[in-house]
Amino acid sequence: MHIGRYRILGLLGRGGMGAVYRAAMPIAGRIVALKVCRPAEIMADLMGLEAVEKMFLREAVTMAAIEHPNVASILDVDPGEPLPRGHEDMEPEELAERVPPHFSMGYYCNNLGVLMGENYEVERPSRLLGVDRSLDIAKQMLAGLDRLHYEGIMHRDVKPFNVMLADRSNGRDRVKLIDFGLSRLRGEPTRRHKGMVVGSPYYTAPEQEASPDAADARADCYSVGVTLFRMLTGRLPLQDGTGTNASALHPDLDQHWDTFFKTALEHDPDKRFVHARAMQEALEELSDQWQTHRDSICPFFDEESVPRHKRNWKPRTTPIKVGTRAARKQFGLDKLWRPQQYGCGGFDDQGDGTVVDTCNGLVWEQGGSRFALSFDRAEAHIRRLNENRFGGRKDWRLPTVEELCTLFTGANEPGRFCIESAFDAHKARLWSADTKAYTAAWYADAELGFIWWQDSTCRFHVRAVAG
Repeated sequence: MHIGRYRILGLLGRGGMGAVYRAAMPIAGRIVALKVCRPAEIMADLMGLEAVEKMFLREAVTMAAIEHPNVASILDVDPGEPLPRGHEDMEPEELAERVPPHFSMGYYCNNLGVLMGENYEVERPSRLLGVDRSLDIAKQMLAGLDRLHYEGIMHRDVKPFNVMLADRSNGRDRVKLIDFGLSRLRGEPTRRHKGMVVGSPYYTAPEQEASPDAADARADCYSVGVTLFRMLTGRLPLQDGTGTNASALHPDLDQHWDTFFKTALEHDPDKRFVHARAMQEALEELSDQWQTHRDSICPFFDEESVPRHKRNWKPRTTPIKVGTRAARKQFGLDKLWRPQQYGCGGFDDQGDGTVVDTCNGLVWEQGGSRFALSFDRAEAHIRRLNENRFGGRKDWRLPTVEELCTLFTGANEPGRFCIESAFDAHKARLWSADTKAYTAAWYADAELGFIWWQDSTCRFHVRAVAG
């Protein structure tokens, strides 16, 4: 299947305005995210297809005009074929043959929603990302918004699934803001059905829900506040009777954090941070206070409370293919895709680039691949280890999900323990040998301790296992 010049490789997601596909560019074959204007029927009926397509192309122009490390960049824009006369009376099937407007962006395998474990049950608890990582992501989000606001652009749909995470470098995620379909330019009149909602529930500021076109930069800052609160606590603010008191949900957060969130999540925008830079400055102060606090304590992690397999338990060594519906049960994972039982954690550094798990006899490559690799290149890394008899062995292989889970500590948040890892913490996302489909495989996030899947063209590190 092709759309314009692009070969479609798979569907990434759908929204009110259209669909996003994983696609290959012509000739070079570079993998991109292709956003295609194929609006939901109700949106086309409310606004008219011509108006929707104009809004869609304006999104592309808006994004293309911005160059910033924390804003996704546009690679190519195609207005598609003109709408035929009398298209208002045509059936969707009749318009399907027409090439619709579309634009391509950089393709990023991860987003903040996946990292947090958020799904359609938004109220359900999510994974904790740790204080340092949460601060870093929030500051990058605000930096991207500050650039948008400088141009008079209000995003109006800031939420975890619109925060892409580019390839990690030195253990740091690079934030890329996406999805400007609901954005508004300063002073621009908008054509929208009177009852049309702008934004996403739980993340949208109260004044934006009441009057979308009256909301300004402070509404985007509110959404960042909700996101940061959830990254730190695993909860949405105002749930469970805690209001905006993060200290009631996280033992390492104090009244300084409560003061920050009281301002960030004020229902009255006049009492909120006036712009993204002011919120950034407040976060920098919090960050400095946190560094001092963190260096003075060793957060307690009760290893005895972690459910573990018996010492004679042997993880599965043979790769399998399993779909999403059956994977949690097959892999023994909870609702946040974390192991229900862990390995014993008895790792012994051999001094030759290998580490032995004293509980089950597995031998691990200590350093792992120097670079993040696609799934195909991961197999090539394994072949090189065996050809070079790394560690005096030639039985290296990609680990199964069950084997990778033995690397997890059982802590529910990074930084909640004072144990030096035997492995490189910067190489946290690791390919497994288990596949989800012909073009997708399961991977482990050893830092956050969960399992998920990604397209095989994505790039993660490899930590080989033997024995």
